[in-house]
Amino acid sequence: MINQPTKYQERYLAHQERKVKTLEGNLEGKYSSFYKDSFKDIVKYRVSQRIFNKEEIDKEDLEYIKNVIVNTPSSCNRQPVQIMIVEGQNNKDCLEELLVGGSKWISKASVIMLLITDMEAYKSPAEIEFMPYLDAGFIGMSAYYASEAVGIGCCFVNPHVRESDKETFKIKFTPNKLLGAIALGNYDKKGYSAKKSNDIFI
Repeated sequence: MINQPTKYQERYLAHQERKVKTLEGNLEGKYSSFYKDSFKDIVKYRVSQRIFNKEEIDKEDLEYIKNVIVNTPSSCNRQPVQIMIVEGQNNKDCLEELLVGGSKWISKASVIMLLITDMEAYKSPAEIEFMPYLDAGFIGMSAYYASEAVGIGCCFVNPHVRESDKETFKIKFTPNKLLGAIALGNYDKKGYSAKKSNDIFI
């Protein structure tokens, strides 16, 4: 029986074809114009927001952030990282207990996105341990920039779950590999002290 190529393999092969064309100088660049100073300010002044008010995020703003995430670069364009939205206050409260970096605050976020991955996408033993986290890191930074652009608070939470809680997390949320979480919400007052000191706080 012949094994059919997976969607990840198809994306990988398409990536390799584009890569060859790029190296040969045969791929036309298509770059959108953008305001350099505006983007520089987004990068410079964004902060991690952990204090949210009770207002719901505007649906258009949330769709904008999701669209940016979907179009974020991934290794060999395999796009293996998926978003799982945590819904319901009880689930948010439970996640706050399980996700170490979200303790005592993440349940107040309007939207919590778990970044999970299909490990089937990673074939090389040399990349399995680190490449999923690199892919998630790109998504995390894109989420920060997109959120800042529309005035939404954002914070990336590392995937640390205590060993004693891992089985509970798998049963309650997902058995797939957790790469981190993104908390989004509106804020009453944003900490813009970074503008004065030129420091960026994570």
